[in-house]
Amino acid sequence: MESAQLQTTMAEDQVRAAILAALTPFDAVAEQNQPGMLVLETGSVGKAYLAGGFRAEAKMPMRITVATAGGTAGTGVSIQVASRGGGGLMSGGILGMRKARRAEKTWLDRTVAAVQPAGGMGPQQPPPPPPGPPPATPSV
Repeated sequence: MESAQLQTTMAEDQVRAAILAALTPFDAVAEQNQPGMLVLETGSVGKAYLAGGFRAEAKMPMRITVATAGGTAGTGVSIQVASRGGGGLMSGGILGMRKARRAEKTWLDRTVAAVQPAGGMGPQQPPPPPPGPPPATPSV
């Protein structure tokens, strides 16, 4: 299972809409979409068993759960991505488990990217130091 928490300046309904807009083209289906909660599912468990370890990572069955808490300063977002149907073990053994873990990371990254560019307040880098005078060379 992969998870992330972040804060954004977007309104709660805008967060859910942005995630839906970003993940729907990848065949994610909304199972629940209401204030405070968005649940999406991807892939098919039955097809995962048939394809086994040869199944593409992006097609592995996943459940994406997004909990949101809106306020005056923005929205807190908690994202959890978990494999459905045995975590890949039943659909490809060790290879299937490895693909399921990579797929979890891929779906988490896609979900975070849907929220972050539109006003996210993730980790910030400090500004570079201002340019100063050139270093003095010692005279001998």
